[in-house]
Amino acid sequence: MLKMIELPYPINGLEPYYLAQTLDLHYNILYKGYIDNTNKTEESLEKARKSGDFSGIKCLEKDLSFYGSGAILHELFFKNMGLAIPTIPSINLIEQMIKDFGSFDNFKKQFTAASIAVEASRMGITCLGS
Repeated sequence: MLKMIELPYPINGLEPYYLAQTLDLHYNILYKGYIDNTNKTEESLEKARKSGDFSGIKCLEKDLSFYGSGAILHELFFKNMGLAIPTIPSINLIEQMIKDFGSFDNFKKQFTAASIAVEASRMGITCLGS
């Protein structure tokens, strides 16, 4: 059974760069949902193993992959974020962004588009029917 990790900072510790409401949503709703649904899927897999009925195995394994990776990615996010301390990007980073994207604005446009396209809206459409 997976258990939620504790945040290494207060819920408002990333402000003003990351709103407390957004962190609260990610931690208490999305991350908790990934943990809960990973555990439910593992329970369903255990039942399938005990009964020998693997008719839903493809869907269960897909759910386990989706929810488990969602939990892991949120944990990485929480651990890699830190208290909001203003920093200036190094000249090397700025130069590389310009080299790779043409400009900082182009980087922001691509990053924003990629962020919007993340498959987080799938929460709740699973084999478990939740």
